[in-house]
Amino acid sequence: MPYMKHMLKPKLLALSVFLLMAVGLFAQDVIVSGTVTSADNGQPLEGVSVRIKNTTSGTATNDKGQFTLKAPSSESVITFTYVGYVVYERKVGAGGSISVSMNKSNDQLDDVVVIGYGTKKKVNVIGSVASIKSAQIEDIPVSSLGAALIDRLPGVGVNFASGKPGSTVSINIRNSSIFAGASLVGATADPLYVIDGIIVDKETFDNLDASLVEDINFLKDASAAIYGAAGAKGVVLVTTKKGKPGKPKISYSGYYGVTDEAVTPKVMTAYQHAKMLNDGYAITGAPNTQRFSQADLDFLATNPYKSWYDEMWKASNLMRHTINVSGGNERITFFAGGNYYNETGNYGDISVQKYGFRMGTNAKIIDGLTASVTFASDFSKENRNTLKGANDETDDLSIRAIYLTPQWVPMKINGTYVGWNGVNPPGNWNPLALFNSGNYKRGNSQGLNVNASLEYKPTFLKGLTAKVQFGKLNRNATSKEYFPPYLVGNFIRGGQNGLLFTENLNASTPFQRVSNSDQLAEGSDINNTYQLIGTLSYAKKFKNSDFDVMLGFDQGEGTTQNIFFYKNGQLVGGVDQFWAFSNDGQTIRNPSYTNSAKRSYLGRVNYQLQGKYMVEIIARYDASANFPPSSRWGLFPSVGLGWKISDEKFFENAFPFINYMKVRANYGLVGEDRVANRLWQARFTQTTGMLFGTTVTNGLDPNVSPNPNITWEKARTFNVGFDMNLVRNKLNFTYDFFHRYNYDGFDRLENGVLPPTAGINTAVVNYGRSISWGHEFSIGFREYFRKDWTFNADVNFGFGNSQILQSYYNPARLGTYGTNELGISIGRDPRKYNGNNYGYIATGILRTQDEIDALLAKNPNYLIGGQKPQVGFMNFKDINGDGRIDDNDITTMFDRTTPIVTFGMTFGVAYKTIKLQMNMNLRLGGKSFYDSEARKVPTTTQNAPAFWNDHWTPENPNAQFPRADAPLARENSTFWAVSGTQSRINNMVLSYALPKKISERYRIPEFRAFFTGTNLWNIVNPLKYKDPYTSNFASYPTLRSMSLGLNVTL
Repeated sequence: MPYMKHMLKPKLLALSVFLLMAVGLFAQDVIVSGTVTSADNGQPLEGVSVRIKNTTSGTATNDKGQFTLKAPSSESVITFTYVGYVVYERKVGAGGSISVSMNKSNDQLDDVVVIGYGTKKKVNVIGSVASIKSAQIEDIPVSSLGAALIDRLPGVGVNFASGKPGSTVSINIRNSSIFAGASLVGATADPLYVIDGIIVDKETFDNLDASLVEDINFLKDASAAIYGAAGAKGVVLVTTKKGKPGKPKISYSGYYGVTDEAVTPKVMTAYQHAKMLNDGYAITGAPNTQRFSQADLDFLATNPYKSWYDEMWKASNLMRHTINVSGGNERITFFAGGNYYNETGNYGDISVQKYGFRMGTNAKIIDGLTASVTFASDFSKENRNTLKGANDETDDLSIRAIYLTPQWVPMKINGTYVGWNGVNPPGNWNPLALFNSGNYKRGNSQGLNVNASLEYKPTFLKGLTAKVQFGKLNRNATSKEYFPPYLVGNFIRGGQNGLLFTENLNASTPFQRVSNSDQLAEGSDINNTYQLIGTLSYAKKFKNSDFDVMLGFDQGEGTTQNIFFYKNGQLVGGVDQFWAFSNDGQTIRNPSYTNSAKRSYLGRVNYQLQGKYMVEIIARYDASANFPPSSRWGLFPSVGLGWKISDEKFFENAFPFINYMKVRANYGLVGEDRVANRLWQARFTQTTGMLFGTTVTNGLDPNVSPNPNITWEKARTFNVGFDMNLVRNKLNFTYDFFHRYNYDGFDRLENGVLPPTAGINTAVVNYGRSISWGHEFSIGFREYFRKDWTFNADVNFGFGNSQILQSYYNPARLGTYGTNELGISIGRDPRKYNGNNYGYIATGILRTQDEIDALLAKNPNYLIGGQKPQVGFMNFKDINGDGRIDDNDITTMFDRTTPIVTFGMTFGVAYKTIKLQMNMNLRLGGKSFYDSEARKVPTTTQNAPAFWNDHWTPENPNAQFPRADAPLARENSTFWAVSGTQSRINNMVLSYALPKKISERYRIPEFRAFFTGTNLWNIVNPLKYKDPYTSNFASYPTLRSMSLGLNVTL
């Protein structure tokens, strides 16, 4: 027994050690499971990120909010994060089953924003960055991503070329501009567009569907120096959606809607039109043969013909369908999405179609090594029925004819198209006959984008990240234009003045041939670019300091080639092929091949002391092949400072109601190289007009003067502002003041300055200088109350100014009437000195003979526009006192014409699953003007707005408008100015989602129906005769749309 005792002791000791080790091993492997719900309504949250803090181990909740996670020890901390909710942390403890309730967050400071070659929490951002989530805009029915951003963000302007489907939508950051002389050589005021880290063209951005986007960030100040060579006009950074861990999720979104004019311009009826012409004839004593007889007027009072507007204008439709699939696990995630958009025009065969597809995956190859690849393709197709030479954006010639053709002119008589020689273009034509002739202008564009990256975060050196990224973009665009001849009827005219139409065709020439250019043309553009980026970053946290440095290399190249050729004279009617046209030869128009290249070295250093004192230094060293070797490189640095003053003890005690406040400022230099390449080299075009003696031969014609010293356009920018959260983070407020000094701007003399015998365009030089400044404010409020109600409001507003300090102009035209804005505003305040604000000072309509007699008593030789004053004329201030009103009396009319302040406002309210969101704008102050087209009185060939019915006649001496033949009445003057205050509801979305209990019962995570309206109501419209956002009375109008949609997630 003693022996046994001695033998058992070591065995028991070994067994005890073994058991203790087992217990220790067990303690290192704690299993935790549980359910995550929303504290707001108790419903489970799907897709919540559940991770062990400071490790790569984690998972995500399923559709029931459930998760299971293995923790290394009971002391481990689990972090729960979910978009829109407060981050929640808790210790593992003994493990087992836990319940987590997450609170919705009013605080947006934890949001991550993209800042260029990296991301950063909003709380740590020093620059002026505006951000928006795609969820805020993806229900809005628009053909371009930029169109949905109108009035949403401070300092981000959205401009529409017209209301025509497919017309250009441009984004402008802080009123960026270019000098007019450089607009013809590729200079642009557009910002730089970057999608998932790769620079893309504007068309790729426009074609990106909002359902594929996660968020959009705008760099507005010196923080854009990280993009140096192209950051002067601001940077738009788009992050697309990526896959998230969890079971595959399928989402569908679609809508169908109708569009029509927001405001229908009212024109004079046939009777009103004829009556006003007769009024003018009576005043001037024109012979009766020019007038409409009483029988003519009686006929027009019951005009049997439809107006061209009623014949052609129609409500159009639009639709959009998107479908996304995403899912994955902790090692690999995927996302795939496709979209289709179609919109038709309001007359003819106008249409816009867009298709898009994007597919990407992220994979953790080994611990710390992640690979990502995305393939994207977009396709757009546009069809227009415009005339050759018409502006494709506004379709100015067709829409003018539709609006302005006198209403006594029928479009068809007994089914035969009527030829009309009236509104431009000159010559007989008929737009409906044109549209039905097969006439078209078609454009197709297809883009293919590949974006691949490899990121490595070594486990042996925490904080180090190495990343290489490659992007390639190919875009092929083709165009085809077919302008066939067609026939119109040559009807015998009737009426006392021969302006009316009979139903009888001319016996000798019953039909007339409209040549319509008689042309077929095709063209193509091929663009290929690539970008290679390599970055190395290191972040380290010390006791009281945070240090982050990033170094990078960026190189890109691109080529563009285009060709356009055409043939005239169709031989086989109705066939849009070259073989059906004359064999006289095929003409090639300006073929070209260009290439571009850029190489950059960049870096950014961020330092933060005690979590509240921040410094950021950015530098980028760029080389662009657009410039000669001697001036190819440019250095673009910036420095920023930030102070989280709310973290100071004295501030906490003094302002307890302020939860967060950060003061920030930065200053830097940004550049611009987006201009036609190789302007430092001589350029030639082929010509057949070289004259040698009496012989004309082929040759090369110089078309630009080279500038061997051309270099970067530059801008020094300064921004100071602060961000503040109050009332338990429910209210946030942001303010920015910015100042930008542009110099070495791309500029050129007007072509007309050189003698025509020079036969060459002027050189592009770095000459322009300008300044701009402004104040931007943003206020946001979010409140959850009474459990079922939520309310949000976001208001942004601002005001500012800009001045051109130096630009080339023609001295002979300086200060003369009709000169361009650059020629009259050098160094002056454009709020006062601009094209709209130059005109006559109107003193009113001369309504009685007594006024005329008093005027002539003072000056018997008084003239208005070269004529003796008469009743019904408009009178103006004699600026130079020479006793006559002429061009020498044109002056600035008002102290300012631009709005004093512009607001963009978004309001939302929700009750349970019913939500209403509304976006609107408000412009206060300034001036609006009747446009030049509206100021024209009616003639025998052109109609006019209905407001001209209230014109001066002896029977209507107190009319609002002068008599038809009043000299200078149509010129720009204070008479045509009205208040610039205007307001409009841009868009509204009303939605209803199935409650969670019902959706869970049928296993449908989301089922939501919505109604959307755009351009719903002009609350304040100073120009009653048209929509104030339509540039011209007779251009394609702003459209109102109403649509119904559905979102479903499975």
